[in-house]
Amino acid sequence: MEPFRYHVFVCTQQKPEGTPCCSAAGSANLLDALQCELRKQGLFNDVQVTSCGCLGICDSGPDMITYPDGVWYCGLKPEHMEEIVRSHFREGRPVGRLERRDLAAMKAEIIDHRDRYLASLKAKELAGAAK
Repeated sequence: MEPFRYHVFVCTQQKPEGTPCCSAAGSANLLDALQCELRKQGLFNDVQVTSCGCLGICDSGPDMITYPDGVWYCGLKPEHMEEIVRSHFREGRPVGRLERRDLAAMKAEIIDHRDRYLASLKAKELAGAAK
């Protein structure tokens, strides 16, 4: 048995300016709204919330993964938190319209983002070495 009913990971990764990331898309406000809503609905001690680094789907952020069910939510806004807490965490029904279900496409997006990000880091490194 798990110590919490759900464990939620919210990406708050910061990346260099111009690189898509959940932080630039407002994940700190999302995290605050989630914790506030959990308190409001009396679930603060049932749902463990963890801030985490990059989940890889930065172009779709802010992103959140819930466990033990493995639901990925993307493109979230603070105003979505009331519905997610009520429907998913209280009633056990994920919010389908906010959920990413296309796992193969999501994996391809993660790999593409990672490769583009690593290429940009390498380009910056080479530019610095050329000076």
